[in-house]
Amino acid sequence: MEKGIKKEKPQLNTEKEAAVHASSSTLRERLLDKKPKSRRYIVKAFLDIRAVKDLEKMTVVEICERADVNKSTFYTYYHDVYDLSDQLEREVIQRIIETFPDANEIMDDVSQFTKDVLIACIPDRKIIHLLFSGSQSYKLPEKMVEAIKEHFFSIRPWHKGDMHHEVMLSYKIYGAYFALDTNPEFSLADRVDYISYLSGSFATHNV
Repeated sequence: MEKGIKKEKPQLNTEKEAAVHASSSTLRERLLDKKPKSRRYIVKAFLDIRAVKDLEKMTVVEICERADVNKSTFYTYYHDVYDLSDQLEREVIQRIIETFPDANEIMDDVSQFTKDVLIACIPDRKIIHLLFSGSQSYKLPEKMVEAIKEHFFSIRPWHKGDMHHEVMLSYKIYGAYFALDTNPEFSLADRVDYISYLSGSFATHNV
């Protein structure tokens, strides 16, 4: 949380950004949606406990007690607490990726793509920070890089394994994430705009 700084909402300049913000505070519900009832109870219990406890201190027993399910039910869906966390983290990343309707934007308009990534993360920052807090904090940019690279190379497979594109994508995603997550003394909207501008300025040509 940004201490002493009033939360700002970036101005919505496109219908895409407006649609993303319209879904604000719904990621928790979406993580529970379309799952078997027992699995929803487990996920809800996990999120409730995770809000007040580090992942390393959580146990299957306390999750099952809170969810009112037996351990065999838990192990039907997950190997352990870390597997549960990992599956939810990947689901969050996938839902962010799914907000990008134009698959070519990652190459053709790097600035807008970067902005879309950042904008997509903003409405659900609370639950994102919950899942990716503590020892898991490094996993958000790591999994974003993994997912976006998979997306990129599915469209331009001839670049897979090319050092320039591998490094470029890692550089842009890690850089954009940590630049947004730090410098809280500045407006969130201004940070998003400037980070997007910088990403476009250093765009790779002939991709």
